[in-house]
Amino acid sequence: MASANPTVPTEQQSLIVVEESQIDVVRVEKSLHSVGFFSSAPTNELSRTVIQIIRRPDGQKIQAKAVIEGVASLGLPTTSDRDKYMAFMKIALDQRDQTGQLSNPVRFSGSDMIKLLRLRKGGFHYDEISDWCKRMVATTITSESSIFLADRRRYVSDTFHVFDRVVLFGDEMRDGSRSEFYEVHLSSWQLSNLNEGYMLPLDFNAYLRLGRDIAKALFGHLIVWFYASKGTTVEKRYKDLCQLLNIRAYPHLSKAKSVLQPSMDELIEIGYLSSWELTRTVRGGDFKLVLSPGNRLLSLPNFTAIVNPEARAALEATLPDWVKELVSRGVTERKARQLALDISDTQPVMDQIEYADHFINSDRRGRMQNPAGYYIWVIESNLGVPETFETTSRRKKREQVARAECDADIRQYQLREEYDRFCEQEVNRLLAEHYPHEHLQEAIKGKMKTYRREQPEWFSKLQEATRIEVSLNSLKAQIRDAQVASFEVWSKRDQQIRLY
Repeated sequence: MASANPTVPTEQQSLIVVEESQIDVVRVEKSLHSVGFFSSAPTNELSRTVIQIIRRPDGQKIQAKAVIEGVASLGLPTTSDRDKYMAFMKIALDQRDQTGQLSNPVRFSGSDMIKLLRLRKGGFHYDEISDWCKRMVATTITSESSIFLADRRRYVSDTFHVFDRVVLFGDEMRDGSRSEFYEVHLSSWQLSNLNEGYMLPLDFNAYLRLGRDIAKALFGHLIVWFYASKGTTVEKRYKDLCQLLNIRAYPHLSKAKSVLQPSMDELIEIGYLSSWELTRTVRGGDFKLVLSPGNRLLSLPNFTAIVNPEARAALEATLPDWVKELVSRGVTERKARQLALDISDTQPVMDQIEYADHFINSDRRGRMQNPAGYYIWVIESNLGVPETFETTSRRKKREQVARAECDADIRQYQLREEYDRFCEQEVNRLLAEHYPHEHLQEAIKGKMKTYRREQPEWFSKLQEATRIEVSLNSLKAQIRDAQVASFEVWSKRDQQIRLY
């Protein structure tokens, strides 16, 4: 596990002060950044796993997994390695600008990198650069839909390296002479993504003003998150953040805040954040980090055009359809977009919206004072929709099965039905395991008590049997969301089973 209180890297002690007003853009390859290749703090672990929910270009959410493995003699890449990688990206892309296309090998001197990193001269820096080169060659990334190949326009599952090979300063050459430079041979996927322009622009000078590991690890993610939110406040689940940054998730709010505080203060100081807050989620089982952008970040050149206009339109198109439905019902766009980031793809949000519509439309006396708030509560509570309530998705599913005309369509519907049966069986098994005998009744009563307190008008209209059904369905939905395999994972497993 990562250190609880990451300290300033020792090499930062020799850092030369960077002029605050200067903006020096460096572009880094996006996939390597998004999978959290560089650890946020020194660790003795030789392997770590990063799991994220990402949206494919077609808008579908999938679970992406990256296993990053090092070797015992070198360890995993750290923050100090991220510094060198960013400096290397400046060198490599400067060479691309001169020749029109990046090609192997990328040659640089140790003094070039030391100068870019604003480090004072010292022979030990050459040893650090050599170790970094070796670590970049030795570390592997086992991807399950986490690495994006720009030339194929899709996420892929495979095993990757970042560098294929390196020639270190002082190594013996074929002619017997000693190398006066470092030579890096980029892997084919890195070379292709960089030439395709699949890169994230970062403010190198602002980055170099940071000294703490967590602040540096968050730096690039802030650009992505605030772009997606159109420069408005974003919220991130604390446990998901800790998993992404490879830091310990503390169960106590005060301790979690104290660990994050120094890094957040640094990000505020450089103008990338204006404020931050760590609070409990609505459901109370986790914390969430609330971040507001700073002036320097919002004033970066081309911040509003991080990607080209076509890609920006595609980004908007990947938002779930129910975001627009919520906005049309009075929910603010910012809140609807935040829900889209936080809610699991398996949650039947449109069913829940239609169920909320039914209640609001039946409230002829107009007692519902805050319909928008009720929609938000229904979704955040993951309210179970009674089986007797026919939603559009349930009706369409029946109609699609009825008019299926080809074997492929029929097989797809059969797979979905098999998956639904699998989920039902798995949820019932886990329900019996977690809530044996009288514990289930206590859990249902607890749900009903919460509903009565939070939404008394809605709750008073339900019959007792419906109250029990809704509460039980909510428990099942929580179990399915947290512990049952996704359709993609299940279908792969199903295919493998059928082969044998």
